[in-house]
Amino acid sequence: MSVPITMRALQMRGLGELVLTQLPVPQPGPREVLLRTLAATICTSDLVDLARNPFGIALPRVLGHEAAGVVVATGSQVVTLQPGDRVAVHPVVPCGGCAECTRGFGHLCQRMGHLGSDRDGAFAEYFVQRADRVRLLPDAVPAKIGALLEPVAVCLQAIARAGEVRDREVLIAGDGPFGNLLARLARHAGARRVLVSGRHPFRLAKIPQAEPVASVPKGSVDLAILAVSAPAAVAECLHALRPRGRLVVFSALPDALPLDLFATHLRELEIVGACNDEDRLDEALRCLSDPALAIAELVTHEFPFSEWATALALARDGHDQALKVALTFPDPS
Repeated sequence: MSVPITMRALQMRGLGELVLTQLPVPQPGPREVLLRTLAATICTSDLVDLARNPFGIALPRVLGHEAAGVVVATGSQVVTLQPGDRVAVHPVVPCGGCAECTRGFGHLCQRMGHLGSDRDGAFAEYFVQRADRVRLLPDAVPAKIGALLEPVAVCLQAIARAGEVRDREVLIAGDGPFGNLLARLARHAGARRVLVSGRHPFRLAKIPQAEPVASVPKGSVDLAILAVSAPAAVAECLHALRPRGRLVVFSALPDALPLDLFATHLRELEIVGACNDEDRLDEALRCLSDPALAIAELVTHEFPFSEWATALALARDGHDQALKVALTFPDPS
């Protein structure tokens, strides 16, 4: 499989500045694989990085971290993959040697690597990733759905952090792609009732077997998962919890906010975080193929890579008509 010397890539060079440019095709390290991108989906965090760069990404940087592709070259130590393999990619790269990794919490690694953050990402014709962070993609799963491996994995983490979901009443705060995934997974995990609060009728209508709600009565749900970065949603979730209820903070809130610890004390509420995932790649891969979850419904739009500007604008502004937007690349096979 021949590989060109240069490739097209979307490189962030400053706030709000994303440029289509020509870059050298990267070379895989000993434990890495070189991938020809087949599909990359646009994450809200890509848009946030471009607009505000809250994590201080060193620029210039190729963005994009939700992807699937074809292996075109392997590093000298890679024995599990070979050129021609279709794979889904997880963007997070634990170091394996820090205190958290050695405790078994690689998803909370102190030296975490991440596609599109400390290394070039998948908004490009080629990218590299460590071989243990990719999985063979079943033939029946299209690449644009395979690109959702990591979104599904992190949502599985949130469901796990919620504890016992079966026969519980669950509130999902947020109607975006992650809220949609969380609602599907909560129902799949046996939740008796799934309520979803949101602002976009189009998106709410895309969530099967869930009840859209404008407001939730006090003390009416067992579990709440925050899937939107809005302080008001935190208050909504805590208000909705029954005594001994649990709030899972899935979406990040960049600023501190007041918290009523007196009410938390009186009602014995629990607040837990859910960040990245504890190696749920294989479970997520099975979910991509599960007809009961119908995850393909989340990708409402796809554009060829050449129409990247239109795709990003839709992902940023089209909450009344889109969920996940995918960029697709020609299949080299």
